[in-house]
Amino acid sequence: MPELVHLLEKIELGKLLMKFLLQQEKRFYFFAFYVFFMTFWVMEEILTFYLNTSWIRSSQMYFTVMETLVGSFSIFGIYFLFKELKDNKLNIDSAKEVIESLKTKNQKLNDINLSFWNSIQDQFKSWNLTEAEKEIAILLLRGLSNQQIAAIRGKSLKTIENQAFSIYQKSGTTGKLEFIAYFISPLLPEED
Repeated sequence: MPELVHLLEKIELGKLLMKFLLQQEKRFYFFAFYVFFMTFWVMEEILTFYLNTSWIRSSQMYFTVMETLVGSFSIFGIYFLFKELKDNKLNIDSAKEVIESLKTKNQKLNDINLSFWNSIQDQFKSWNLTEAEKEIAILLLRGLSNQQIAAIRGKSLKTIENQAFSIYQKSGTTGKLEFIAYFISPLLPEED
């Protein structure tokens, strides 16, 4: 039984290690391998310096291969970094284009929003709504109930109901839903 627990612990540790390793980017692995290889190469050069020359001659092919690998990895690393920089530049350029597009769309939406708000204000003026009625009409358009409006404005429910009724009469609508629909209907697409 203890062997099974120990085996399960090893499996869990292996899963955690793989989860960590799989989350890393390619450049992490390359850099880790490169640092390991360079450290090994430097240690080899130090040993070569302090050991006798007969050992160096017998392992010359080994040193040549090691130096070739170091040089190759350096060239590959430079290529890899250059490619990543190029990809990042393309991503940055693409992001700049998206940002500009969103700024344009945002400006258009702000213009539409301002235009809509101005048309509401103009309509209120054409109906000769008082300032209090305009404030209540805006709260009605936001979907608030008469009780909520009374609480916000600190007025009695009866006062708000009377002012709302006056708004409906001046606008030629029969109630809250028709009043809201008056402003929303032009924004909706035509029915087939």
